[in-house]
Amino acid sequence: MKKQILLLAALPIIFSANAQTFSDDFETYTAGEFIAQKSNTWETWTSKTGGGADDAKVVNNKAKSGSNSLYFSSTVAAGGPQDIILPFGGQYTTGDFTLGMNLFVETGKSAYFNFQEQTVAGKGYTFDVYFETTGDLSITNTKTGLVFSGKFPHNQWFNLNIKSFLNTNTWEILIDNISQGTFQNGSYQIATMDLFPLQGSSFWVDDVTYEYTAPASTFTKNAAISAINDVLGYLSGSSVVPSIQIRNIGTETITEAEIKISYNNQTEQLTFSGLNIAKNTATLLKWQNPWTIAAGSNTFIAEIVSVNQSSDENNLDNIKQITVDPVVPATDKMVIGEEATGTWCAWCPRGAVSLKNMDAKYKGYFQGIAIHNNDPMEDYTWDAGLNNKISGYPSAIVDRGSDVDPSAMDKDFLKRIVQAPKGVFYSAAQWNSVTRELKVCLKTTIKSDISGNYKLVCALVEDSVTGTSSGYNQSNAYAGGSNGVMGGFELLANPVPASKMVYDHVGRYISPSFNGLNNAYGSSAKQGDTFIHNFTFPVNADWNFNKMHIVSMFIDPSGAIDNGFSIATTEALNNTFVTGTEVLATKNLAKPSFKVTPSPAHEYLTISLNEPIHLITIMNVNGAIIQTNSASVSGETTVNISSLTPGIYLVSVQTENGLSTRKFIKE
Repeated sequence: MKKQILLLAALPIIFSANAQTFSDDFETYTAGEFIAQKSNTWETWTSKTGGGADDAKVVNNKAKSGSNSLYFSSTVAAGGPQDIILPFGGQYTTGDFTLGMNLFVETGKSAYFNFQEQTVAGKGYTFDVYFETTGDLSITNTKTGLVFSGKFPHNQWFNLNIKSFLNTNTWEILIDNISQGTFQNGSYQIATMDLFPLQGSSFWVDDVTYEYTAPASTFTKNAAISAINDVLGYLSGSSVVPSIQIRNIGTETITEAEIKISYNNQTEQLTFSGLNIAKNTATLLKWQNPWTIAAGSNTFIAEIVSVNQSSDENNLDNIKQITVDPVVPATDKMVIGEEATGTWCAWCPRGAVSLKNMDAKYKGYFQGIAIHNNDPMEDYTWDAGLNNKISGYPSAIVDRGSDVDPSAMDKDFLKRIVQAPKGVFYSAAQWNSVTRELKVCLKTTIKSDISGNYKLVCALVEDSVTGTSSGYNQSNAYAGGSNGVMGGFELLANPVPASKMVYDHVGRYISPSFNGLNNAYGSSAKQGDTFIHNFTFPVNADWNFNKMHIVSMFIDPSGAIDNGFSIATTEALNNTFVTGTEVLATKNLAKPSFKVTPSPAHEYLTISLNEPIHLITIMNVNGAIIQTNSASVSGETTVNISSLTPGIYLVSVQTENGLSTRKFIKE
């Protein structure tokens, strides 16, 4: 209560019977002051009183109104350390909410913030908002992926408004008071905003406001449609089975609901009986027959016709409509997603769920690959290559592009899938079950003229991998549900025992190297030219040949994957094998063995290894990179860890022969 009285005295928040407003133009502060330390409203991720490394200072070098604003920037791989929280006065799941603020993002730089589902930070993300260096604005949800994409201006102030009608989970984005479109989200709970600069960020924030209006009345019988699922984000021509999420915002339990859906000149009405939707809960009502996602922009409408065999008392939230405008993929195009993971990584179940979701939505157009680190499924060559491109665990790269969270792979996939490939693949295989050698024939056909160093990669990926040792136990930060829903991991223990884990998309072998065969097609090639390459893979005895895919990557001179291809090994056996250029694989790198002393350590960590060390990386137990140290010494080297807070950490050592990780304790 004391805090609320102070807030009222300072007038940043105004309460009424069913409304709450807030505004802060930062003019009541002095430049150089920490915002969370001086404010009665703002907090940091780790503290309600602020003043620590994650607090942000008020600045007066740029402002939209008055003289003051907040400035955020980061050059740290893991982002931060600034991490500012704006509480909204509670968690909201119904009613109307609007957030407004002015932003200035420097040219060539990025910005980021998120909404949190709960009043305690880190217990569930409503969505993430990315302002990218390209001028793209994207919003992603960890459960459903990309939910909105648009544009924003660099190097000038612009006003951002996010409006939401929480009853029906309908959100609208406005820039300078012009609507950029609406979307539905994977979550309809909001409680706080988190301003956090990612690596490469440089942005100012001014004139932050929010307004919340609670529902005017409580109804006995009130169902609301909060989501139309399984129709958005698919490619044109996809066959989907829609599902409608309805919420009970009334006081009477919903036992029956009649729903009508309409899309692309097709209408169907179904009655769902035997329900048990209690107050303030929701359920998914799945349709029976598949619908085809049509090319072009069409409206999908869902409507509640009746509840418990009578009319709904509040018809304002009975209808929800979304625009379905699917992407049309380029001919013969496949996108490759490589995800960095490890059974030791507590947040890495998010990567497994994301790859599964991408499979479901983009089957035949996307091949996901899980690259394991420091566990029994690790391929050291692949892991060492990927480690140079990521900022922590879990992370992902799409077509060898920039590092993204695995839940945000959709946005890069949708950009890449429309780009016509310059090369396409045909693959065949021969299998010797005695020697356990797999021979692969890759035929590349050039679709348009190329020049420069185009490279070729062939790899093996295995599904349905299981194990019995403790190394197959999956650390699980989502256990118990306190960190939100994550594809069923919230129902499992931490760690998930090996007996309950099945790992898909496991990257087993990459040839001839992570970067590929140099000048695989000469210095140039013409449209219609064909090239044959042969690869030989030793298949370990504990790998299941019948659960593997042969994955090919056509890599352009920039290092991006121009096109991919994936075929089941069992299917490739039926194709005609042709002899061509034999590709010798770079040796599968051996995991470097090193010692870490002392543990616990106080100020310095000593690393002992009898080969040159290229890079030393220290991560927290969640996989976020804390610091990196370059080195080129053999024997012993020391790392200063005095700035680390006490706890358990991971140290990774990369050499010419691979990458290895150990745990240590900082006291």
